Formats: sequence, C-alpha cells, structure tokens
Amino acid sequence: MTASPVTAAVFTGRPVHELVRRHARATPDAVAVTGEGRGVSYRDLLRRADAVAGVLRDAGGVRGLPVAVRMDPGPGLAAAALGVLAAGGHLLCLDTSEAGGRSRAVLEDLRPAFLLLDGAAPAGDDLLTWYRDALGGTVLDAGPSPGSAASPVPSPGTGGDVRTGADADLVAGETPETADAAGGHPDGRADDRLDGWMYVTYTSGSTGRPKGIPQTHRGFAQFMDWFAAEFRIGPGARVAQWAAPGYDASLVEMFAPLTSGATLCPVPAKLRANPEKLAAWLASEGVTHLQTVPSFARRLLEAVTAPGARPPASLGCLLLAGEALTGELADGVRAALPAVRLVNLYGPTESILAAWHEVTGTEGDRVPIGRPIPGRDILVLDGRDRPCPDGAVGDLVVRSPYVTPGYVGAAAGDLSGFRPPPGAHGPDRFYRTGDRGRRTEDGLLEFHGRRDHQVKVNGVRLELGDVESALAAHDSVAECAVVAVPGRHRQVAGLAAYIVPRDPAAGDATPAAWRAALRRWFGRATPPVTFTVVGRLPRTAGGKADRDTLRRLAAIPEPPAPGPGPTARPRPDDATPTPRSKQHAGMRSQEQ
Repeated sequence: MTASPVTAAVFTGRPVHELVRRHARATPDAVAVTGEGRGVSYRDLLRRADAVAGVLRDAGGVRGLPVAVRMDPGPGLAAAALGVLAAGGHLLCLDTSEAGGRSRAVLEDLRPAFLLLDGAAPAGDDLLTWYRDALGGTVLDAGPSPGSAASPVPSPGTGGDVRTGADADLVAGETPETADAAGGHPDGRADDRLDGWMYVTYTSGSTGRPKGIPQTHRGFAQFMDWFAAEFRIGPGARVAQWAAPGYDASLVEMFAPLTSGATLCPVPAKLRANPEKLAAWLASEGVTHLQTVPSFARRLLEAVTAPGARPPASLGCLLLAGEALTGELADGVRAALPAVRLVNLYGPTESILAAWHEVTGTEGDRVPIGRPIPGRDILVLDGRDRPCPDGAVGDLVVRSPYVTPGYVGAAAGDLSGFRPPPGAHGPDRFYRTGDRGRRTEDGLLEFHGRRDHQVKVNGVRLELGDVESALAAHDSVAECAVVAVPGRHRQVAGLAAYIVPRDPAAGDATPAAWRAALRRWFGRATPPVTFTVVGRLPRTAGGKADRDTLRRLAAIPEPPAPGPGPTARPRPDDATPTPRSKQHAGMRSQEQ
C-alpha cells in the first residue's frame, strides 16, 4: 500500500482543558454547566477545578498517572475532569450506576492511585471498600465544601490546601509566566504534552473482560476542534450530555461546549432512559444539540410525535452514533423535525469517530456513514488486504495519526487490530474495526454490519444485521435484536430474535408475520428463528442493545414443555415483558 499519509488536520494545538481556560478568561460569568439548582459560571467551574488539582497535588501528585472519577454528569464531574487534566493526570470515568464486576475489572486493570467522588464516600459501598482494601487505592472527596464553590474536602489523611486568590485565574499547575506559553506553538513545533494520554475508556473485549483504550490530548483536541466547528457549537449553544460516564461519547458531549464557550446541560440520570420526560426536559432547558444512539432516538421520536406532544423547538442538531441508522428512522426524524440538522456518525472508540454523513433528503434502506472526518481515512480492503473496488463490500480499516497508540492493561499486548496493511509506510496508525462496508460510486461509505456478527446456520453464512433489518422493516416492529443460539460442537443452532412490537395487540404482530418477512428477504436461506416479545430491549450503560445479556439468555436450555405448544424462556432482567410476551418456535430453514 503506497497511499500518501493522512494529512494531520489543522487545530488549535492546545489541550482541551486549556481551551476551557481561554473561554473562562474571555467570558467568566457565562454559564458553563447547568445543574445543582443553578447555572455554574466558567469562573466558578475553573475555581473548583483548581481546587481538585490542588487536592491531587497535595495527595502526592498524579502527573502521567490515571485518576478514576466516579460521579454523575454535572458541574462536579466537569470540575473533576478539568482538575485531573490540569494536574497532569489522565481520566478514567466510571458509571455510577454500575458498581459490580465491570467496574472492578476496570479498576483492577488500570489500578489508579486515586478515585474521586462528588461528596463523602457513602457507607456500605462495596466497590469503594474493595478498591481501598484490594488495590490500596485512596478515595478523595472532590466536591465543594458547604457554602463554597471552590473548596473540595479531602478524605481524612490526604491533607490539601486549596488554591485561591490571584492564581485561581491560572490553569491549575501553571505559573503566570507559563500560562500564556501553554499549548501549541505558532511555528508548528510539536508539543510533547499533547502526546500524553488524556483519558482511558473501556469497551467490551472479545475475552469478556473490558479492554482499555487510551486517547492522547492531541487526538481528542483535534477532534473537538472539528466537532465544535462543524456542528456550530459556540456561545449561545446548549449541549446535552446524554451518554453515561465511562464512554468517550460522554467526554465528547462534555468538552464540546466547554471548549467553545457554550453551555453544558447534563441530562439528569432519572430522565436519561425516559423519552417522554427527556423530550420535556430538552424543551425546558432550551437544548440545541443532542447526541444519542438511533434506538433511543426512535423512542424519542415516538414521544415527540405522540398526540398532544410538542417537539423541542430549540433543538437544532441531532447527532446519532453507536448503531446503524436506518433509512426509515432517518426519514421519520426529518418528517417530524424538519428544522433539525440530522447527522449520522460512525467510528470505533479507537479513533473516537471516523466518518460522518448529514442526512438532507430521503434515504434508502441504508443511511451512508458518509466521508472520513478530517485527519482520518477509511480503507475498504478485501480478504488479502487489497483495496476493494467501488461497490464491493470489504473490511473497514481506519488510517489516521489520531488512532489510539494501543491498548493498556491486560490487553496491551493485543496488537492484531492495529496491524498495518502490507506496504504501508509513514507515521499513520491503522485500526481494523471488524466492520464491513463499501464505498459507493459517489464516494460515500456504507456500513454493512460486523464481521463478528456473521454466523453460519445450516451451512449458510448470514449477517445478523441483515436479519435485524428485515424484521425492523416490518410495520409491527418498533425495535429488535437478533443473536445466535449456540449448538453442539461450537456450531450455531439457530437465531433468537427479541421483538419490541409497536402495538402488542395488533393482528400483524405475530411470529407468522415476522417469519413471512424473513422469507421474503432470505428465501430458501431463511434460518431457524425463535421469537421473544418484550416491552423493551436490555441496554448497556452506553444506550446500545445489550447483546451480551441476550446471548446469555439465548444459551439457556429450553425447560421441558408441560404440554403441547411453545414455552417461554426466562427474560433478561432489563427486558420488560408485555402481556402477550411469549416465545414462539421458528420454522426450519429449507436450505439443504
């Protein structure tokens, strides 16, 4: 492969926490973050960040080290994140709603010396007790002290004076002499600080243990510059933080407004999964930008188009990422919200994102993922790592100087996904996404499912995404997810489809109708499928369908039937059954 290296996109050359400082100096009284019953100004936010950085320095310093932050989205989380970065550490954000095995696995893998809370440690918190006892970690209270917006209270034994006064106007850890020189250089000379880690986020690994993915200050700052400029995020904009902490999407949603002088509007946890209440909150908060996943956008669309409901008039930009966007949903959003800019975003955590497409007209079955984001390229390669011709489906490989340098912790030795194609030269890094796609004749990229979502049933290779698309196209289906059912000798015995019907009582919301839809799509290759009707799909903290839970459910053996007719499987705890929820045996494929 002899293609020229990807041109490194031009950006400000400053880490994001320094960009926040720049806006605080220009407009200190502007509202930076909503919450806590009032808006928190840029001045107060950075005073709190300075205090957090002071606590970390007094506790021993964190330069070049990971710091865990376990807080709900809000002013406290924003201040803690800025404080960690200003002190020279890198972020590990934990989802407060998850205190079980995943959080333990993440902490054990990265082993941060400090874990920050927004208040005193609650009694009986098993995760914090384990962190202290098993890992020897220190828990710090990074919340403001009573009556003060600037004084965090360190946990017993940590000490810590709080910086106040004139130097509160500096980035924490800087001196007046170095403040103006911080960040990039006008002559383009590289700043080594930009190549340090900004954060580590964890995604599900193929081994069943979370995999640590770091990103540099340079990579994240470049992306933020493009993101804020492209989607017109600046003073007057109000950006929702919908994604749960622990995901890079949450950091994007937090820093996009703060680095551009806009206002961050964290979604209250109790509203995040409720589309009706979230729609009302978006309107009352005057939110202009919302990023979410397509499956939740579908529920939100139903809420804002229900009788008597009103779409949020302030919303100007809806960004969808993390799942495939169907043409049917895109057309529905554009019909209901014609003034809203609708954007389809694509990319792995290893590159933050990689491609984008603005939906401006009626789409077909597949909404394109579009064109590469500046500073990135996407290759479509065949099984021998040769470029595919336009129209041919191949493996999607991201090429960019902003691809993560590699994994951390137990996965640090896993370099298979970063293997460059033969003949690749230059400074670019490569990431093999595991996704399949093609480039159309007009240069747009299309997503065609996951390589690891391909299964072979009765000798026929199927893409689970195609089965889901066929079912989702049926008028009675609101949402669905399909997983493989394991059989003997590591073979796939069949497929299990979990269906959320639009109206469970409708006459066409039946297994017979769904089987017919699959027959029309796959013909003789129709696989054996079982159907389970649920009120909603289980979700991960990131809002995606929880396929791990569904796969575990599908692997549970059928109990002996008490009599003729199908029996119901146990349902995942997060799945809400409908009154008619029941499993139906699927037909056998006619494929020989």
